[in-house]
Amino acid sequence: MTRERSRILCLGGLHWDWVQCCQDKPIPGESNPVCTTRVPGGVALNIATALSNLGCEVGLASRVGRDDNGRRLLDHLESRDIQPVALELDSEAATGSYTAVLDERGELVIGLADMTIYDRLSVEHWQKHQAQLKPWDAWCVDSNLPDPALEYLATLPDSPRLYAVATSPAKVPRLGAVLTRLDTLFLNIREAAMLTGRDSAGLGGALQQAQRLRDQGLNQVLITVGAEGVAWADCDECGTVTAPQAATGNVSGAGDALAAAATATLEQNHSLRTAARWGLSAGIVSAQSDRLQTALSWTSLEHIVELIDD
Repeated sequence: MTRERSRILCLGGLHWDWVQCCQDKPIPGESNPVCTTRVPGGVALNIATALSNLGCEVGLASRVGRDDNGRRLLDHLESRDIQPVALELDSEAATGSYTAVLDERGELVIGLADMTIYDRLSVEHWQKHQAQLKPWDAWCVDSNLPDPALEYLATLPDSPRLYAVATSPAKVPRLGAVLTRLDTLFLNIREAAMLTGRDSAGLGGALQQAQRLRDQGLNQVLITVGAEGVAWADCDECGTVTAPQAATGNVSGAGDALAAAATATLEQNHSLRTAARWGLSAGIVSAQSDRLQTALSWTSLEHIVELIDD
């Protein structure tokens, strides 16, 4: 697949991730032994890093505290060749954090988000930095941004292509008001249920959810179903992509890798069906690696793509 270098600005989460992996099956209400790691995280950062590894020119717009945690994140961006864009240090709010508790299989048990700093990414903030936002080929926003900011960005005249990534069932309703303004939406089956008001399960259920969201006016949507695969729908067709049986591992962050690879593929003018296959491959590589960005490259995805049937 011939690739040109895309210029993509990610807007949203930039914070520290605490990942706690249970050594045995977790017992609710009891003390459970874990192994703990701390890494730079946030959906926008995860996607920006993956896009950079895939050869894109990448910027990141967010907000961190004027504290040691914030300064270390700025150093991290520089080390990953990610441009800080409209990124301010906040003297009144602390840098955000996210704690993921995983079971012995790497499945998320509970996620704990301390991210009130993102509520300060107001419309006024984006208005002030509008000149820095426009020159990019595409924006990829996550639902950590507050509702007014998302609506402002989505309705800005002459704006770039707009991709959106849901961050949780609690925050995905923020995207409801801008669905018809999005080029593509990435979310999981639980998050899709929050937008459609109807629960579902499995790839078949995800396909139905994708069709419902398309009927609500969404241009393109890709819904993940854990290790099973993904469902997708655009204006003309829809379908599912089933993951190979070997697709197991730590799924924390796999959805971000999937969204990044799918976005990069779409930016090369490929179909959503093709993007779903490459995105699923990235999710699998992420789940099977120690940390989502470490092994992500087009070369690492090629042998997985060959195993995927759709």
